[in-house]
Amino acid sequence: MDKKKIGIALASIVVACWVLLPILWMLSLSLQSEPEIHSVPPTIIPNNPVYFNYWFIFDASSAIEARLQESGRLSFLPAVARWFPNALMNSVIIGLITVLINVFAAMLASYAYTRVRFPGSSLLFYVSIAGRLIPPVAIVVPYYIIIQNFFGLKLYDTLAAVLLVHAAFTLPLNIWILNTYLTTIPTDIEDAARVDGYGRFETLFKVVLPVIKPGIVAVGIIAFMISWGEFFFAFMVTQTQLSRTMPVIVGFMAAQPYKPVGILMAGGVVAMLPALVIIAIFRRYLISGLVAGAVR
Repeated sequence: MDKKKIGIALASIVVACWVLLPILWMLSLSLQSEPEIHSVPPTIIPNNPVYFNYWFIFDASSAIEARLQESGRLSFLPAVARWFPNALMNSVIIGLITVLINVFAAMLASYAYTRVRFPGSSLLFYVSIAGRLIPPVAIVVPYYIIIQNFFGLKLYDTLAAVLLVHAAFTLPLNIWILNTYLTTIPTDIEDAARVDGYGRFETLFKVVLPVIKPGIVAVGIIAFMISWGEFFFAFMVTQTQLSRTMPVIVGFMAAQPYKPVGILMAGGVVAMLPALVIIAIFRRYLISGLVAGAVR
């Protein structure tokens, strides 16, 4: 093995350790009791893994009752954690609907920009993606005002408010990605379909869509990931726990005066799992969709 391959292998190991060690440490802490977490020296691998932390974030009332019956005493536990299951469901619903909106809207927009030439199409494309270049802190107040006064619909503190903001925030990036992907697809097969009498929409859904499947999957994954982990906008356009998403609830748990580390780590592990599973399943599509257009 030459020096170049050895260097690449060592660099890969260093990067893997840099990424995986915090995740493994979080998993280890989530399986420990609070006294064990704060012991010196720290426990690397739990001798007797406990599942109370996971039990608590999914069913706080039952976990507290069981702890009281077991020991007769109870240390401080964050009451906001009882909203974790509801927040998790909110994040799933908002994330999936955001994916549907992004896939459909980004596909139509990028197809129009790359295949339907009209005056001002280039300008409109750059305007449509310019919103993603603005720092979120600069547009959160306008979004808040719009949500508060959107035709009197009273969207503030609803799932619809979070959904609209997430869709608006993720769509420009996905239009850009899918536009880049479509520019690498030859138009010959589309021209043949048009000659056979296919209209624009028939050509898009019957001919182009099967070809750009990797790009569509990449767009869907990116939309879900951004929506799943977004905290700032979800916090600003919600007020009660019923409409808040998982990152906001985890943030509130971390903001308590006393922070039970095990429960926080359990929440973090649960929050990571969907992203890790999606990446593991759709990695091939995600990579091919993101690198499209890099080599012409």
